[in-house]
Amino acid sequence: MEQSKKKRGENWTFEEKEILRQLISESAHILENKSTKTNTNMLKSKEWQNITNKLNELMGRNRTNGEIKLAWKRMKLAAKANFSLHRREQSQTGSGKKPPSPSPEDLAAMSIAPHRFCFRCE
Repeated sequence: MEQSKKKRGENWTFEEKEILRQLISESAHILENKSTKTNTNMLKSKEWQNITNKLNELMGRNRTNGEIKLAWKRMKLAAKANFSLHRREQSQTGSGKKPPSPSPEDLAAMSIAPHRFCFRCE
């Protein structure tokens, strides 16, 4: 039996990521809700499907729910890692160059899901 490799998806463009962030920010109160009740999960599923439909319509691509959820998850993880690195470098002593600030994309992800970036809350 031959196993075929999974075809790699298209890269996300900057514009596509920006539109995804805008769509998610409009629905963040639903999507970033930590509740796992049945009704909440149904609302989340419907909202992810709405975002998928809107993004595919606007960009003319055929992204799946899974691809979109994974892209958002990766954006949040990257923003958290960059913010953590910035905080760590900022607290170092000694002279040297000022550490680079988090990117506008990272700040946008942080504003959409601020509870994910509360390091002392976890």
